[in-house]
Amino acid sequence: MSKSPGHLSAKVKEFMEAPPIVVSEETTIDQAASTMWEKRIGSVIVVDKEGKMAGIITASDIIFAVTKSLVGRGVPVSSIMSKTSIMATPNESVLTAVERMLRDNVRHLPVIEKNGTPVGIISTKDVMGMSEPLLKFVFRSRKTATKKKTPSKKTKA
Repeated sequence: MSKSPGHLSAKVKEFMEAPPIVVSEETTIDQAASTMWEKRIGSVIVVDKEGKMAGIITASDIIFAVTKSLVGRGVPVSSIMSKTSIMATPNESVLTAVERMLRDNVRHLPVIEKNGTPVGIISTKDVMGMSEPLLKFVFRSRKTATKKKTPSKKTKA
């Protein structure tokens, strides 16, 4: 899907990474960290036995685990995951999702269906594609508003 729709009514599903990378609650912190490193991603969604979102693990959570000496001990991600209610739905406005990310100071937002199943994840990196058309719109509007008419030269006859 296009990562830079030309309109401001874009939906989350147009920007999210799908399918999301998920791990089970029993996955060890080491395994989750390895998955994140191999996939070059900053978070994974943690799912329960029914495949519903139980939480999220971010790079910050992995750093926490390292500082607390939890790695290399078979500790499950469920012990450090964020059990968050901060999420998005596929059909909501991407601008609404970005506002939520800014308000709640998160860089990764799980995209969840009504039944709790994760269908994607949207990150600040994913929505950066919006900045170019948005900036062009803003600067074009400013340029038009500040554009002064140049006086026409009168010729003497």
